[in-house]
Amino acid sequence: MASEATESQPFKNLQELYSNVGNLKPWPQIKELRDTTDYVYNGSEVSTQKMQLEKLDRERQPRTLLCHDMKGGYLEDRFISGSRSYNSYLFYHWSGIDTFVYFSHHFITIPPYGWINAAHNHGVKVLGTVITEREGIWDIILESQEEVRRFADALIVVAKFYKFDGWLLNVENTIKSEQINNLIYFIKYLTENIHEAIRNSEIIWYDSVTNEGTLNWQNELNSKNIDFFLNCDGIYLNYNWTKSKLENSCVLAKSHNRDIHDIFIGLDVWGRGCPGGGGFNSTYALQKIRDEGLSVAIFGQGWTHEFFGSKTFQELEDLFWAQLFPYLYIHVPIYEEEIFKTSFCHGSGSSYYLCGQMQYTINTFEAKSFYNLSLQKPQISVPIPHLKFTYFSQPPEPKNGNDRNECAKKPIQYVYETKKHIIRILDNVASIQDKIPILDVNSFEFCNQFSYEGGGCLKLITKELNSYHRLFLTHIEFQQDIVAIIVYKQIESFISNEKRTEPILVLGNNTGLRSIIHYETRNLTSNWKKCVYLTNMKTVNEIGVSFTRSNVCYLGEIILEQKRRHLNGQNNSRSCITHGPRKFKLDASGQQLVPEKKRAIARNSELWAIDACSNDLLQHGPITFKP
Repeated sequence: MASEATESQPFKNLQELYSNVGNLKPWPQIKELRDTTDYVYNGSEVSTQKMQLEKLDRERQPRTLLCHDMKGGYLEDRFISGSRSYNSYLFYHWSGIDTFVYFSHHFITIPPYGWINAAHNHGVKVLGTVITEREGIWDIILESQEEVRRFADALIVVAKFYKFDGWLLNVENTIKSEQINNLIYFIKYLTENIHEAIRNSEIIWYDSVTNEGTLNWQNELNSKNIDFFLNCDGIYLNYNWTKSKLENSCVLAKSHNRDIHDIFIGLDVWGRGCPGGGGFNSTYALQKIRDEGLSVAIFGQGWTHEFFGSKTFQELEDLFWAQLFPYLYIHVPIYEEEIFKTSFCHGSGSSYYLCGQMQYTINTFEAKSFYNLSLQKPQISVPIPHLKFTYFSQPPEPKNGNDRNECAKKPIQYVYETKKHIIRILDNVASIQDKIPILDVNSFEFCNQFSYEGGGCLKLITKELNSYHRLFLTHIEFQQDIVAIIVYKQIESFISNEKRTEPILVLGNNTGLRSIIHYETRNLTSNWKKCVYLTNMKTVNEIGVSFTRSNVCYLGEIILEQKRRHLNGQNNSRSCITHGPRKFKLDASGQQLVPEKKRAIARNSELWAIDACSNDLLQHGPITFKP
């Protein structure tokens, strides 16, 4: 048996592939692709914090592919056990992405272990890349149909062994005209057979070589690339398109009874001739693509880290995706009979925390910095609030070119404004300034200064008590009633001498939103506290948090699981139970809980208290929070 690999590696040539395909080095356990619902949400509704979100048929919506190309690939992400380079690039906006492509300029790019785990945990497919950029190698592969099948079968074995979901095919060199039929045969054979071998697999063809064998990017679906498209799952069109080219692509696909959502229009974040010029103006291109109802292939989103550096990465990453979010479709991961647990960890940190306590190296007693995408926990489904641009400088007209640093050749200062910030960008230097006075709204942001588990936590800023913090859009279903846990840090009150207030758990399903006050609170280490919430719900589609007082709260962990794991069948209602500020006690018969005294417990809301034994709702009604 092959020894376990320590790094994710590509195959650099055909000989390496064939020599190793029968003796691949195993990785630790790889996460299976999480199932997702057959409905999605419109990102524009999520971005505007609409209360009742409409469920849309996923099959009828355009899709989003993300092609990750950064400095040649296989950087700190190649280490299977992670590294200590906590400032390396990572991605956490999974809710708006359907397919993730790991791209490099090696012949056979195998997605690294951590990327597969992080994407699969969020229900996102992962594709490797087959790329050729010089003549010769396809002469061998396309020599005969037998050689074609040998190559395709090897690709299927590699994808199945490492449990990723298919391939992006990128042929960027000329092909002999007499070999075009075998190239089409290769695409057809690979697509049909990988579908049989790997559930939900995909083969995507990149618009480069034509059916005449010439290297000529078409930037549209037309007679020169239609044969490739008809024999695989989708085509990734190049970036220099126009509105008329998008319209032509739709017409041609429909004439062949193909779904136009199988056409992925290239959006280059680095610009390079893409409409709008990329960068923070990538929304321009995305809006044009969505206006035609087409899918998008976003290329080089690591620009926020590669161009600007690690210091401002988190702020700029959140700004960048907040602009795109209204044009994305938010998919919903499924947890059936499976505990939902998150500590919000991105998969990196300057220190590693366990149960709220910083972990140190054994010999040096230094904080354990880490970078390991396999340790990334479920990420929030919504954009950071109030980061949509309310003003931005008009960018210059884009120019054609292939230089990634084109935007840096002629430094121009760009000014952007959100409701919270003023952002000034000159060359690759970004300055972010808070507006004064500070906006009197609810918001949240990732905090990397401390953590309950892993690296970082979620900082909630509550100023408006009539609204709540929507965090997760998901589908959680159990056969038994759900118990929830929130671990939170000491709350800083905006008003002096106010008492601490525990988080109120907001859960939603098809019956609407419910606000649930805690059943009990326990003190943990390092000023963390744990609240337990009892419900009579078996299905949850939304998770949020609200408060009865203005405050700053740090969420360290949220868990949803079956009730029996905590109550162990005990009759927990046989004593006075405190549900937040309202108390209940047994009546004279000893059979029912009744309020000990009446008291208003939240402004503009009705809260739920659950009998721990009978699961009856002791107080209920629709929540009236409004965003």
